[in-house]
Amino acid sequence: LFELEKHEDSVISTKFSHDGLLVATGGMDGKINVYKSGQTEKCAVLEGPDEIQWINWHPKGNVLLAGANDTSMWMWSLPNGDFMNVFNGHSAPVTCGRFTNSGRNIISGSEDGCLVIWDPKTASIVRQFTPEDERFHQEGITSLAIAKDDQTILTGSMDNTAKLVHVNGSILGSFENATESVEAVGLCSVLPLAATGSVDGSLSIWDINTMRLRTTLNHDDAVTKLLWHENSPLLTSVSLDCTVRTWDARTGEAVRTWKGHQEGIMDFALSHDGSTIVTASDDGCCLVFA
Repeated sequence: LFELEKHEDSVISTKFSHDGLLVATGGMDGKINVYKSGQTEKCAVLEGPDEIQWINWHPKGNVLLAGANDTSMWMWSLPNGDFMNVFNGHSAPVTCGRFTNSGRNIISGSEDGCLVIWDPKTASIVRQFTPEDERFHQEGITSLAIAKDDQTILTGSMDNTAKLVHVNGSILGSFENATESVEAVGLCSVLPLAATGSVDGSLSIWDINTMRLRTTLNHDDAVTKLLWHENSPLLTSVSLDCTVRTWDARTGEAVRTWKGHQEGIMDFALSHDGSTIVTASDDGCCLVFA
């Protein structure tokens, strides 16, 4: 349909705004290009941080957040591209981050092992979890998920563990069964379940009420991403083993497995109704699965 302007380095993240009217592309060239959906002419070019690690839109307004390799996060108002705030507090690349579901706070995780809750209006730190607390991560954070009610946060780390924390500052529990880095995490919206995916190929389902492992599902290579289906106990994961798998978390059964890629799958998107999966792979292809 459209080919958008090329970045000068790898395109690391692409996202539509909450209403789908704007789309942004973030690159390791330190630039974010913003377009009106369906147009190839840019409405804004955002600059400030160095290599972009990820971008995230506000859930209710045209505000864009970006995390960078230079330890900072930046926030702009669109479509004009007016600079709003810069967030400084991490001491290493900001590997993951996003607005909470209400949009009232920002949560970020970093290679410094810290998880920070921010006030977007003042760019001040509301609360943070650091490796100084021995119950928390001792290595870099790779991924995070926020519960529907914004009260609990799940983090995955290079220290092979996942941690469940409450926004009030308490550490609720640690999920420890992976033998390598936990790269993907997710929280179910309809049942008290958490999922963690690791480089060791394991996909583990945890009961949040008891903090116990319910079942471990397996890929044949590293799990790169997982997503819970909206309002459903179904979960989809992708892996370097070239497969897409959808699981029923209640039974641990693999509902469907799709093949077609020749190289590892690095990312995927799920339609709101869960009926369509679009994958992106190192083989240079995107595949659409029903």
